[in-house]
Amino acid sequence: MIEQVRNVIIGIATAVLAYLKPIEGELWSLFLIFFLNFLFGYLSGMIAGHEDFDFKKAFRCVCEAAVFFVLCTAVYAVGRFKGQDAGALQCVSFITYTIIYFYAANVLKNLKKVFKEQTAPWMVVSFLYYALRFKFIERIPFLSEYLNINAKNDGTDDNQ
Repeated sequence: MIEQVRNVIIGIATAVLAYLKPIEGELWSLFLIFFLNFLFGYLSGMIAGHEDFDFKKAFRCVCEAAVFFVLCTAVYAVGRFKGQDAGALQCVSFITYTIIYFYAANVLKNLKKVFKEQTAPWMVVSFLYYALRFKFIERIPFLSEYLNINAKNDGTDDNQ
C-alpha cells in the first residue's frame, strides 16, 4: 500500500514538473533570488544588527517565495488553458523580472550593511545598488512610473 502511494506521488510530481518545464528557467531564477535574499538578509542581521537567527523571519521569507512560485505557475497554467502559451510565458517572464528587481534591490541593500563603508566591496555593491535603483528601472515597462506614483502616495494605495 505504501509503495503504491509513493508511486502515485512520484507520478504526480513528475507530471507537474514536465508541465512546468517551459518555465523551468524562470522558477530557478526565482529560487536563486529568494535564496540570496534569505542569505544576505540573515548575514545583514547577524553582522550589522547583531541579531540571532529568527524562525519567524525565515518562515515569512519562505512563505513570500511560495506565494510568488504559485503566482508564476498559476499564470502559466491559466495561459496554457486559454491556448496562449507564448503570452503565458511572456507574463511569467514579466513577473519574474519584476520580482528579481525588487528582491535584488533588497539583496544589495542588505549586502551594503555587511561590508564596511567606503571599502572596495562596499563601493562596488553601492554602485550596483545605484545602477539597479536608477538605471535598470528603465528596462522594465511601467516600473519607473509605478515607483514615482508610489513615492508620491508615500506607500499608500488610493485605488488609482
